Amino acid sequence: MARCLALVAIIIWFTLFSPYLTTAFIASVTAALTLPLYRWLRARMSKSASVIFFSVGMVVCVATPITIVLVMVIPQALEGAKRLGAWWQDGHPIPPAISYYMEEAHRIFVENVPNSLEYLDKLENDFNAVVNAVAKNILSSGLNLAGDTMGMVWAIFLFVVFTCLIVVYAPSIRKAVLHVLPEHEDMVERFVGVLHNASRSVFISIVFVPIIQGTLTGVGLRFLNVPDPAFWGLLAVFTAVIPLAGTALVWLPITVYLWATQSLGSALMLLAWGSIVVSGSDNLLRPYFLKTGIEVSMVVLLLSIVCSLAVFGAVGIIAGPVMVAVARQAMVESDLLSRQRNG
Repeated sequence: MARCLALVAIIIWFTLFSPYLTTAFIASVTAALTLPLYRWLRARMSKSASVIFFSVGMVVCVATPITIVLVMVIPQALEGAKRLGAWWQDGHPIPPAISYYMEEAHRIFVENVPNSLEYLDKLENDFNAVVNAVAKNILSSGLNLAGDTMGMVWAIFLFVVFTCLIVVYAPSIRKAVLHVLPEHEDMVERFVGVLHNASRSVFISIVFVPIIQGTLTGVGLRFLNVPDPAFWGLLAVFTAVIPLAGTALVWLPITVYLWATQSLGSALMLLAWGSIVVSGSDNLLRPYFLKTGIEVSMVVLLLSIVCSLAVFGAVGIIAGPVMVAVARQAMVESDLLSRQRNG
């Protein structure tokens, strides 16, 4: 009877959370990561005080990066958008250094490829169509900014509330799971440990390492007097999670820009900074933190991120490695139970 009632409780909570499964999943991963902190607070103060301190800490952790974006990045993004619009209205001229090489490449291509002018005209038309489509999508997104902002605020609120609920009621959740699996307490503890380790590794490697890379990118651009370094640094944070390409999607085009508008020395300095310092920090830190919490090869981890991005969207960056870690532990537990049954 206890098992049935615990199962009913789990089904009810799952049904309530089902409209917000993505938020609930991220909250569960965050709760697994921050549960030791809550237990540390609970051992030193009353339950109500520990809940208040933990909730305030969650709000501060969420609000701080949003505030930084609002104060530092958005003004630079708006200024960059104005300059981009002015450049486009002026006929989007290309710097002479780049224009020369493009004209040479165009001449060689036309001289050696049959019907090349037709291909180039078609390519230009397709490119203009893509640019126009992107501009329309950006305009449409801007018109829906208020609704998107309210949706983001609601998602952040639910994330904080879900995380606090899961952390506070972790003992009750554990009891319910043990009622459903009464003879497998050790297995449940091992799964909790795997989820905690995987959450820690993913948050450090997928969240904090990109922040470090974006900061390093912004510092390098600021040193070289590139306009809007905070905006480009934030963009580098988001591109850092893209396998293989990463932050090079940001600093490599800017390197070409510096070569065309300033000097070859500035371009070489940024190229060295991006390839050695920024990308080097990723190559050193990310594999180390991922391997310390998820015992699978880097190839499997990268594949899990790519596949989960296609399935879950941006949440797949976190969901893929965590699911791989849980799946691996399930295989280990299955093998252990099989040996115990046969032994």
